Amino acid sequence: MNTQQHNQQVYVVGSQQLQNALLTEFLVKEEIAARSIPSVSDITVATLKEFDQSLFLVDYHSVDVNEVIAHLLEADQEVENDVLIAVFNVDSDESLSKLAGLPMVNGGFQHDCPQALLSKGIKAIFDGELWFPRAVLQAYLMKSRTFNKTFSRSEVNLTDREVEVLKVMATGAKNSEIASSLNLSPHTIKTHIYNIFKKINASNRLQAVNWAQENL
Repeated sequence: MNTQQHNQQVYVVGSQQLQNALLTEFLVKEEIAARSIPSVSDITVATLKEFDQSLFLVDYHSVDVNEVIAHLLEADQEVENDVLIAVFNVDSDESLSKLAGLPMVNGGFQHDCPQALLSKGIKAIFDGELWFPRAVLQAYLMKSRTFNKTFSRSEVNLTDREVEVLKVMATGAKNSEIASSLNLSPHTIKTHIYNIFKKINASNRLQAVNWAQENL
């Protein structure tokens, strides 16, 4: 296992103990550090500080994804580390498209996803990628444009620094890479990103990147 993976942890979240145990065992065999937990209620700021990157792999059928987001969003603002969410056991492209619009959700896997693809997707998410089927991403972006949920450039008063952060983010850079590029702390980058999301009315990174490509 390489050094980078020592700084990454997957938490398999769900109430189906046997399924989660088997999934956790598979990930460990793939050299992905993983453990199974029934919920995120016991996850604290101190827990999140233990690893550079924590990915919560949430069972779509046994856990309320919105509750996971609410709990982790609050904790995430107090740590510099990357906190990520992906959802597995999703039953349709339509459900995946809805998940793509949620804060912190960086990927989704359908119930019939092959194990090898799950492993590949998790590693890609750790590398800063969004992991959804192309058709799902396209449908989500088209829907976002149709409803015009984000504000136009003329309606948004971004600071020069926020524009810099957004431009680097639009290249696909992770928070740690943005911080390094702009010589700022990861915590400062997180603060800028939260402010950017609020100003442009974006709920997640995908919307923000799409907004930057159309407006900057």
